[in-house]
Amino acid sequence: MAFYLVSNGQLEILLIDASRPVGQELYQSSTRSYRVPTNRQGVPRLIIEQTVLVGSFEIPNILPEVIDRGLAGDGIDWPEIDGLSEAVVNIPGQQPPAETEQEPADTLETVEGAGAGAGEGEPRVDSTPEVVQPVPAAEAEPVAEPVAEPVNEPVTEAEVDTVGEPEAEVPVTQEEEEGEAADSAGAFEMLPEHRPSMIELYSRDPLGNSLSVLVLIAMVFSLVAVIVLCRNPGSDRQLGVAVPVIAAIGIVVATYLTYIESSGAEAVCGPLGDCNTVQASEYAVLFGVIPVGALGLAGYVAIIAAWLISSLKSGDASDFAKLALFAVTVLGTLFSIYLTFLEPFVIGATCVWCLTSAVAITLLMWLSARPGAEAWSRIRAQHGVQRDLDGDES
Repeated sequence: MAFYLVSNGQLEILLIDASRPVGQELYQSSTRSYRVPTNRQGVPRLIIEQTVLVGSFEIPNILPEVIDRGLAGDGIDWPEIDGLSEAVVNIPGQQPPAETEQEPADTLETVEGAGAGAGEGEPRVDSTPEVVQPVPAAEAEPVAEPVAEPVNEPVTEAEVDTVGEPEAEVPVTQEEEEGEAADSAGAFEMLPEHRPSMIELYSRDPLGNSLSVLVLIAMVFSLVAVIVLCRNPGSDRQLGVAVPVIAAIGIVVATYLTYIESSGAEAVCGPLGDCNTVQASEYAVLFGVIPVGALGLAGYVAIIAAWLISSLKSGDASDFAKLALFAVTVLGTLFSIYLTFLEPFVIGATCVWCLTSAVAITLLMWLSARPGAEAWSRIRAQHGVQRDLDGDES
C-alpha cells in the first residue's frame, strides 16, 4: 500500500509513501498543484491548508500551531490536489456514507482530513440526508425513576443552595493525557514500514544525485592517487598561497552550514539539489549534538593555522605543521566521502553546499600531499639519526 489514513478521533492524516509508483504520482501532483520550487522538493513533505512544510524541522515546529488554529475555528479541509479524493476513497476500510430512508435535507457535513498530513475538516453545506446514529446504551442519558415526595418534610437552607448548581468539571490527570497521546501514537506504530532501496532514493533527484556520485568518484580516485604520490615525495615543496584561499572558501561554506544546521533556518540551495532535506536529516548532526558544519569549520581553521606555522617557522616546527595539515585534509576527505555517499543513496537528496566543501577539502589534500610526505620523511630521518647517535654514545 502507498496510502495510510490514521486518526485519533479529531485529526485525520493521510500518509503517502512517495517511494512507491502510485504515491510518487500523487507527490508529483501536489508539486504541480502548489508549484513547489525545486529546492523544496524533498521529503518528508506535509501540505495543510495552503502551507507546504518540508523537513523534520519545519513540520514539528509549525504543524501544532496550524492544528490548534483549525480545531479552534471551522476546521481544515483536504488540500486541493488532483487524485487526492480518489486515493482516500480507495484506501481499504473507507466505507461510503450509509443510506437511509429519511427525506433529503440541507445539512451541515464536516469533512475531516488533511492531504499528505493535515487537520480536522471544514464544515460545508451539502444536500445529503442526515444520518442519525443510534446512541449507545452506555452513553444514553439515564431516565430517573419516580420517587415519592416526602410529606411535610422541611427543606434545609443547605439543600436550597445546592439546587441548580452545575457539576464541577473533573480535571484531566497527566496520566490520562499521556494515555491519549499514546493512543494517538499507536495508530502510526501499526503502519507497515517500507524502507526504500538505494535505487529508489537515487531516483528522487537523478540530476542532483548524479552530481554527488561524480564528486564521490573523484574523491575516492584522489585519495588513492595521493597514497601513491606519497611513496615518492621528491624534492622539497612549499605550501603555496592557494591553501589559505581554498581554506577560506571552506570556512565560508562551513559557517553557513553550521548556521543552517544549528538554527533550522531554510537554506538557499539554488536550482540543483535539495539542501534543506539533507540539512534536516539526522546525518546533519554528529552524535546528535555537533553540527557537521561546525566540525568542518574547525578543520578549515586548523588548516589555516598549520599553513601559517609552516610559512613563518622553519625546521621541525615547519615540518610538523605541514604533516598536521596533510593529516587534517586526509581525515576531512575521508569524512566527506562518507557524507557524500549518504546523500544520493541514504538520504535521497543532494546538498550543493556540502559538495562545495567536499571539493575544497579534496583540493587541499592534493596541495598538501607532497609537502606533508616530504616533511614526514625528514622527521623520520632526523629522529632516526638522533636515536642512532644516542645508541653509539651509550
